[in-house]
Amino acid sequence: MDWERKYNEWQSVVHDHSYITDDLNGLTKEEAQDRFGKHLAFGTGGARGTFGAGINRINHYTVRRITQGFLNYLIKYVKDSKSKGIAISYDTRHYSKEFAENVAYLAASQGFNVYLSDETRPTPLLSYMVRKYKTAGGVMITASHNPPNYNGYKIYDYTGGQMTETMADAIVEELSEVTNELQLENGSFESVISDGNVTLVSDELDDAYLKELEKDLKEPELFKEATDFNVVYTPLHGAGLGIIKKAFESLKFKNYSLVQEQLTVDGTFETVNSPNPEDKEAFAYAEILGKKQQANVIMATDPDADRLGVAVFENDHYTYLTGNQLGAILLSYLIENSNNGALKDSVLIKTIVTSELGAEIARRNDVEVINTLTGFKYIGEVITRMEKSEEKDFLFGYEESYGYLFSSIVRDKDAIQAVVLLLEAALYYHNKNISLIEVLDNLYKEFGYYAEDLVTVKLDSDEQKESIKKNISEFQENLKEGFGDFKLSILEDYSTSERVVLSGSTTTIDLPKSDVLKLIFDDQSWIAIRPSGTEPKYKFYFSAKEVTMEKATTKLENLKDNLFKILL
Repeated sequence: MDWERKYNEWQSVVHDHSYITDDLNGLTKEEAQDRFGKHLAFGTGGARGTFGAGINRINHYTVRRITQGFLNYLIKYVKDSKSKGIAISYDTRHYSKEFAENVAYLAASQGFNVYLSDETRPTPLLSYMVRKYKTAGGVMITASHNPPNYNGYKIYDYTGGQMTETMADAIVEELSEVTNELQLENGSFESVISDGNVTLVSDELDDAYLKELEKDLKEPELFKEATDFNVVYTPLHGAGLGIIKKAFESLKFKNYSLVQEQLTVDGTFETVNSPNPEDKEAFAYAEILGKKQQANVIMATDPDADRLGVAVFENDHYTYLTGNQLGAILLSYLIENSNNGALKDSVLIKTIVTSELGAEIARRNDVEVINTLTGFKYIGEVITRMEKSEEKDFLFGYEESYGYLFSSIVRDKDAIQAVVLLLEAALYYHNKNISLIEVLDNLYKEFGYYAEDLVTVKLDSDEQKESIKKNISEFQENLKEGFGDFKLSILEDYSTSERVVLSGSTTTIDLPKSDVLKLIFDDQSWIAIRPSGTEPKYKFYFSAKEVTMEKATTKLENLKDNLFKILL
């Protein structure tokens, strides 16, 4: 890429947006090279980046470029794609609405039917919209729980699931033909509205979603009967507020309070350092209100409401549940409340970096377990295959990063579903005088104590990334010589699709190749290593199992210490 030519092209244009014009002024050579030397990375998670001028930033031009590539893909590969159309939604981040309207204008002006959310709506509602209106695909403008200076572009296929590697590769090929993002048409959004090419989707979408979701609940009457169980919810300034309030109202659940300071649509997320429900600090306001209201549970969703974080009041304080723990509780509830014989052909779907506690619970109850690569798109793919074959029944899908699904009306992680299922489970156990913490403790007593952690290492340079890759390669070669007090039992290299059992056998992993290395030790502890697919970072997953939580936690720390002495 000739960064100087691109830089000069952008400087020669009169821009409509001050954030682009202001950003072009006073760039150093290094900054200009970074912004104009390559296009914003695009993969199965779409594209995500910080706001600013340049082809390696998120802005109105890069959004139009990705849109044109996606439209070209649909025209080439999807029959009747223009009449089927595309669905579009957006969250509460800066410029999300404008970006969504840019997508809608380009699509409608090129003959596509467009279904556009009339206000901010969560990612799972976009997935549902694709399925309800049977569109050729969908676009969600969001950067999930990233900091305020980020936004992003996620693409969905006709199933309502995130695009696969094959689809992403084909779109990348189409993007290579879109060479001048500055020349893409940018007309009046109002014109395509008045022409009738855009359908604004409103409350009817929410109502249909909630009606279908309620059919999949086990005991919906619990919500109406609840009188002494209180909940606090915060959307963290995100898109979850409207639909979750409607869910409570639809289910006749009244004992909830909202964190008023965090209800505003605010792309700066001014009340939190990070709008991430995995971060306990994001619950500061919810904790204050929770203690005031004596709430049994406090809940938070991220800006696009696909992730749910939960804390349970126990012994005068709130105990925060990890994604692995909440997943195990929800799975256990679904199993406990399934009709006799209903589990015969049921399936749990989880990712390879998610705790084995859920898998143990499932297998003990004759529920099949299917592992997928990291990313909810793979869980969605399995659900779609199962739906087509009609041989198995989807029971539950989850991943350690706070994503859950129990109703297949959506094909991505869904915090609205998770809120409703969590509340139903909490009410069910509350009526039996059992708290969710006790439910978890009982699972540990039955299946063993699991201590888990995720450590993310941000990379400052390509040199650091190469250094870690080299260390991992050397580490892998020397593993058989030992790893502290841990004895390696199985080595799974997803980049080569090989599963090596050190006692002798080697088998093929029946999953797409991926840059993941997983080490499983003879005591059922394990480590998984993978680079992030969307950001410059490495992720290290750890799991340790023991007879007490204290012993499991000690073992977990030993795993981390041994690994990082070698790699970092």
